[in-house]
Amino acid sequence: MLEIDATFLVTFIIVWILVIVLTKVFYNPVRRTVQSRKNKLDEDRKATEKALENYERTIIEIEEKLKKAQAAAQATQYKFEQEAIQEKERMLEEISTECRNQIEGAKKELALQLEKLKKDLDSQSRTLAKRIEERLLH
Repeated sequence: MLEIDATFLVTFIIVWILVIVLTKVFYNPVRRTVQSRKNKLDEDRKATEKALENYERTIIEIEEKLKKAQAAAQATQYKFEQEAIQEKERMLEEISTECRNQIEGAKKELALQLEKLKKDLDSQSRTLAKRIEERLLH
């Protein structure tokens, strides 16, 4: 059979003392350091995820605001275009009315000048007829 002697027990005790000392002196500090680094990495990962979520949320909000601003700008542009068209039509109507008035005024003036010229022509033709008659008779 197997006999256990004192050296085996001493070696066994020394190995366990070595395991306990190494655990307290080396393994536990290393485990704590590894665990603290892992915790920091987890915290950083969570912070990064939150930052990305905030970033994405902010981007979505900005895009929505941009779409609203573009829609408002298009509405404003449409409004100004409509106002410009109305102003153009008003001005064209105004100019058209003014041109018609000027044409009517010119027609009246031409009619007056025509009447005056007819009277002058009639008067001159009578005068000329009298002269011709006087020359022929004398």
